[in-house]
Amino acid sequence: MFGSGPGKKTRKNTFPYEVAIPSYKRHEAINEKTLATLKRYGIPASKITVFVANKDEEALYKQSLKPGTYGKIVVGVKGMHDIRNFITGYYKVGTKIVNIDDDIKGFLEYDEANKRKERPLKSLIGVIKRGFAECEKAKTKLWGVYPVANGYFMKPKVSTDIRYIIGSFWGCINPGLKGSDGVKITTEYKEDYQRSILYYKRWGAVVRLNMYAPISAYYTEPGGMQEVKERKELEEKGARWLVKTYPEFAVLNASKKSGYMEVKLKDLRDSKKED
Repeated sequence: MFGSGPGKKTRKNTFPYEVAIPSYKRHEAINEKTLATLKRYGIPASKITVFVANKDEEALYKQSLKPGTYGKIVVGVKGMHDIRNFITGYYKVGTKIVNIDDDIKGFLEYDEANKRKERPLKSLIGVIKRGFAECEKAKTKLWGVYPVANGYFMKPKVSTDIRYIIGSFWGCINPGLKGSDGVKITTEYKEDYQRSILYYKRWGAVVRLNMYAPISAYYTEPGGMQEVKERKELEEKGARWLVKTYPEFAVLNASKKSGYMEVKLKDLRDSKKED
């Protein structure tokens, strides 16, 4: 117990946030990647919850995860958009949640002085605090980072217009699933694009810290979404669904090197009014 009497220091209020890691069939890889990364950056294990698909997965994770690297394991549901909604419903409305994938190897930050314009991130808690502070400033509830870990493309600025907030690392002030402020994801593929659109549509801004980026192999890491066959076709189906469902915010972009059909986010409402 902490007291305020002579010779005792009062405990400072720590920054309130929770870390949610949805994980599927990566009970070994998560140890070397995300959990090791969070430990390296000094994120308290007590804040970290790993969400798994079912009881069988829970047993595997309990056997594999290293004690002291996480707070608890919670059995959720299978499927990316379903587990995202489960996580939203799990925490109280208003909770500051940092969502991170299970295959994150590290982070980069923009560095003008470096030849490659990048360096390993110094402070992850600094990024988290800034993300939520910028949300308060912009009066929105979603923040993220630059989607590509490459200093040549990263920029030392914060944007609040509609931008893609990549699903591998993002934060939100939990809006819940219900009511006028609720955000519920309905697509399994490109779910992070839908989330970006829904938050922007509701609050008129999403925060992106373009000077930071996570390091991950989005389309190549075994487990997770890679367990689904014919992913490329399903990703394209998801992209076309987004553009059809949100024509005022999304256009198709097939020029990406990944070979996957991608989406570019734009606020086209003003231009359509002019037309």
